[in-house]
Amino acid sequence: MEEIMANHTADWGVWSVLLSLFIEGSAFPFVGTFFIVTMGFILELTWLEIGVISLVGSLLYTVGSYIPYFISLTLGVKLEAKLNPEKRKKLKEAQEKFSSYGIWSVAIASPLHLGNVIPFMAGMAKMNLKVYSLLTMLGIAPSTFLFLSIGKFYEGDREVIMGLAEEYQLLVLTGFVLVTALYILFKRKREKGIGG
Repeated sequence: MEEIMANHTADWGVWSVLLSLFIEGSAFPFVGTFFIVTMGFILELTWLEIGVISLVGSLLYTVGSYIPYFISLTLGVKLEAKLNPEKRKKLKEAQEKFSSYGIWSVAIASPLHLGNVIPFMAGMAKMNLKVYSLLTMLGIAPSTFLFLSIGKFYEGDREVIMGLAEEYQLLVLTGFVLVTALYILFKRKREKGIGG
């Protein structure tokens, strides 16, 4: 699919970037990062155009992500109704933990490869749609801006820059996991201190 879209970039231009963000948000298997960086090289965009595309694209990504969000929300409600009271209680606890600890994971993880899982988790956790939407846009807009602007700075081999983009995502994911683990440990230690 990426090749088909790349072949039509001359015809679609900016619309191909916006469409790719919508498709990626819908959790359809699509390598959006590669495509957006490639488009940053192909299209000659001004800084203002990159900013506008990033904002509009983050909105379209969020709208696309409503598909897995609502599928998960609907299935979650049906699944919850079939659970026995003990398992329902455990599910509620998991939902509360996601709402307490995982809320910023929406913003941080959305631009990463595992971002396709986030709308499913948010739907299962019955996360507030407005909060979910805002955090998703907050995560997608800067990364889209970054990926589109790479073409303005780098004039070398595209494969090299794609490797750097992959490493960037891995670095951000590692940092996110570490920060989340430290936050959870800190919060648990503080709760034990208050309770003990």
